[in-house]
Amino acid sequence: MTRLRSALVMAAAGALLAVPAAMGTASAAPVAAEAVRAPEPGCAKLGAYGPGWADIHNVCGHTISASVEVDGWDPSCIQIGPGGVGRIGLDAGDEPYYAYEC
Repeated sequence: MTRLRSALVMAAAGALLAVPAAMGTASAAPVAAEAVRAPEPGCAKLGAYGPGWADIHNVCGHTISASVEVDGWDPSCIQIGPGGVGRIGLDAGDEPYYAYEC
C-alpha cells in the first residue's frame, strides 16, 4: 500500500509542476492586440474637444443632462436631445477626461 501511495503522490506532484510551466510558456508570447478602452457608462459620451470646448454625444433615445469631468470644477450640465451632440465650454487649460450624465 505504501508503494501505491508514493506512486500516486509522485504522479500528482509531477502534474502540478507541469501545469505552471505550460502556462508560463503560453503567457510569454507577445500580445498583438491593442488595449481596449472600456466604454463610458450611460448615454453621455465624450466626443471631440479643444481649447475651451468639448462635444458630448447623447447615444440614447431620450433627452439627457450631461457634463464632462475635468481637474478642478466641472462645467455646468447642459441638455442634449436624443441622438444629439452638445458643445460645452471649458476653462483655459481644462482637458476633459470623460462625459457623464447629471
